[in-house]
Amino acid sequence: MRKTQMQHFRKILLVQKENLLEKVKNNSDMHRTDVSDEVRDTADFAADYYERELAMGLSETERNRLHEVEDALDSIESGEYGKCQSCGSHISPPRLEALPFAKLCIECKAKEEKNGSA
Repeated sequence: MRKTQMQHFRKILLVQKENLLEKVKNNSDMHRTDVSDEVRDTADFAADYYERELAMGLSETERNRLHEVEDALDSIESGEYGKCQSCGSHISPPRLEALPFAKLCIECKAKEEKNGSA
């Protein structure tokens, strides 16, 4: 992969990292929100509980994605970015445009999904 392509994907990944860090922070802040001054009924508590549980789930998903983005940034630094971790071939630029943190080429990802280990 050319140096200009690496720089392009590095910029994309850095923007994604910044956005994910902001989302994780916002979700963490939402867990700390205290609304004890309001008059509340059981439905209010249930709705708040549901929203907190949803935010916690999203936060975990975002943390996982953040980890993938950080791994991709590390692979840029090590010069391994864009290589399939399964077969070692190059991951196509269109796939990296769609998923800049992709670790597998399309063929290996399809095999993984077919085998049910996705």
